[in-house]
Amino acid sequence: MPTTIVTGSTSGIGLEVAKELAKKKHNLILVSRDLTKLKNTKQLLENINNAKCDVYEHDLSLISENIKFYKHVYNKYKNIDYLINNVGAIFMKRHETAEGLEKTFSLNHMSYFVLSKLFLQQEKSLKIINVSSQAHRNTNLDFEDLQNKKNYNGWYAYKQSKLSNIYLTYELHKKIIKTKSTVNCLHPGVVNTNFANDNSLPFKIMASMIKYFGITPQEGASTILYLVNNNDARNVSGLYFNKCIPQETSPASSDEKSSKLLWDYSEKILSNYI
Repeated sequence: MPTTIVTGSTSGIGLEVAKELAKKKHNLILVSRDLTKLKNTKQLLENINNAKCDVYEHDLSLISENIKFYKHVYNKYKNIDYLINNVGAIFMKRHETAEGLEKTFSLNHMSYFVLSKLFLQQEKSLKIINVSSQAHRNTNLDFEDLQNKKNYNGWYAYKQSKLSNIYLTYELHKKIIKTKSTVNCLHPGVVNTNFANDNSLPFKIMASMIKYFGITPQEGASTILYLVNNNDARNVSGLYFNKCIPQETSPASSDEKSSKLLWDYSEKILSNYI
């Protein structure tokens, strides 16, 4: 049975993905900073077809915690089959992690970068699925201010992180093209989940009004599950999917210079920890 990591899996589309993969007898590896939610999720999933589920308590907004998570999984499993990078958040006020990185950038991008790069070191081929968003459109990265220190805007920081997910996907694809590993990204839709609920009341109300018209978490999980379960999609790589169909991304996302700059910047950050 496949061994699959799902980040951001204690609620929303991540939880729905985990539930469906449990029915398919995947050996699930879940990670979250909230141990209570992890234990509850583990119990829920193990009641589905006696699914196997390991849980790990780590804060993926921290580079060091991503590395610890990788080491724990590698020491036990050596190889995994799927890495589903789904964790993400929007912060309407600027926060810095204990490592000095802006939290949107660190959680939404660096976690994807670190886990993808580390797990690709394994001997077995790996299929990586990055959850991006249509929010990547109509924005660019400011390479003079990737940590969003000037005139912080939570929505713009989120949009830039989703563009970064696409840059990562395209750059990784170029690096693994001669292997059997694959990497793709996707837009899950505007999903009615608890996303954005960690912000202040006015922003929570605004987000709730938008999400009221959104799709269900089950519907939001459908493209991820398509990429895992559909035979036609298992060997494709370097694509962006929307509603299970490949779609062109923004003109900015095709800028190879920016893609390479972000890769080099991210690698420099990671080099401080390994």
